[in-house]
Amino acid sequence: MVPTPLQSMLGLDALHRDLRTLVESVLVLFGLLGAFAVRRRKRAVTATTFLLLSGSALIDAGSRFIPNEQVGQKVAVAAFVLFLFGVIRLVLEFVDAITRRGKVHFSTIGKDLLMLVLWFVVVMVVLYTDFGVQPLSILTTTTVFAAVLGFALQETLGNIFSGLSLSMGRPFDPGDWIRSGHYVGQVNGIAWRATTIVTRANERLEVPNSVIAKDVLFNYATGHVVDEITVGISYSVPPNHVREVVLTLLHDVPQVLRDPPPEVLAWDYLDFAIQYRIKYSIADYGAQEHVRDRVASSLWYALRRHRIEIPFPTRTVHVRDAGRDEDEAADAEFERELMTDLRQVDWLRGLRDDELRLLVPTVSVRQFGAGEMLVRAGEAGESMFIVRSGRAEVFGQTADGQVRHIAEIGRGVVTGEMALMTGEPRNASVRAITDLEVIEMDREGFTRLFKEHPDAAASIGDIIAARNRDRLEKLSSGDTLDGKGGPHRWLLNKMRELFDF
Repeated sequence: MVPTPLQSMLGLDALHRDLRTLVESVLVLFGLLGAFAVRRRKRAVTATTFLLLSGSALIDAGSRFIPNEQVGQKVAVAAFVLFLFGVIRLVLEFVDAITRRGKVHFSTIGKDLLMLVLWFVVVMVVLYTDFGVQPLSILTTTTVFAAVLGFALQETLGNIFSGLSLSMGRPFDPGDWIRSGHYVGQVNGIAWRATTIVTRANERLEVPNSVIAKDVLFNYATGHVVDEITVGISYSVPPNHVREVVLTLLHDVPQVLRDPPPEVLAWDYLDFAIQYRIKYSIADYGAQEHVRDRVASSLWYALRRHRIEIPFPTRTVHVRDAGRDEDEAADAEFERELMTDLRQVDWLRGLRDDELRLLVPTVSVRQFGAGEMLVRAGEAGESMFIVRSGRAEVFGQTADGQVRHIAEIGRGVVTGEMALMTGEPRNASVRAITDLEVIEMDREGFTRLFKEHPDAAASIGDIIAARNRDRLEKLSSGDTLDGKGGPHRWLLNKMRELFDF
């Protein structure tokens, strides 16, 4: 039997026909095994390629059993064309895998287009050599057909060529966050008709390539992306104070980048407020909504804590004296609550009511959000805090620079008292674990108390020194404060010097 074109190409024409059939059977078996091996795996070679190779070998082997010799030859030629299709796919898939090794799959348009061109060339050559068909007549016929088809498929062809231009221009890569028109999402890849993006709501969008190619494209994968929040602040607050408060809270949000640094811009004077633009940078646009929530929440706590008003439009103000008695009663009730909270502190518990009332006018109630810093180690301490509700963590650094947890504090616990009483820098940091409400006390009230009741300073100093010794031992294994007469005498001398009593 005359060898088939496939057998001749594979060099099997020198073998006996039964042996040629055996070799082709082995090729069919290997092709099926290969297709089975990669059927559900993301490999460089797809199962379709193995099926083309094994199917062509199977058809070629079966062509010699066809009674009509001419029909058998045509079937063998078809098997030869099918085998070349499989070889083209195999080569292009391997080349694509090598050129994109270690990279995320981006687009198959270029590979698919080259594959179609090569297939067309193979078909034209086979038709000319085996069937005697003139390529010029085929091209004339296909040109007319292509013109008709082009008019019918203008939009589809526009998407194909737009996808090809996007693949060549590479305005984005897989995983990039982009915005085109009102579509925002993370790029999966480019196909013939559309680009696939996944939104934050996990919606898979197939955006036509022509739409992306025509519209302005925003790519957020530039190393960092700037986001901003706009807020109106009362005219009574100095802009520099607003800037200081906002920049401090942004420093405590871990997702906000330090470089480039955040900005707080006084932007416009509205009817009832100064408008500020708070601009900050993030590394991953996918976390933009969560970072904005964290910044906006921390901003509310920080402004409320510093008694900075976010005003709203007001049209009518009613001034009434009838509520004066109610206001006085509310102030008296608030004073009783504060004195009750102050007596929760062990070294304030022994003060008489008249002594405790000297502290009340200088007391402020502050609120902190979870994750915010109350005090930082190394800063000057001009106030102390008494926890009213919530929990906070006290931590510091050891001599070798390691961060060490010291304690978790809750209602009634005091922090920052040592720095307040001595004027020394704070020796530990405190961060809110949950939303926190605290009483803040500054030096003014204690100055008045110690001048009128000097004996109160001695008893307070003894208790504070004993409390602080335990905290220092956790960080420095028992170091004394300065080695001069013990911590009690050192602390009392510091208090006399600072409060001038």
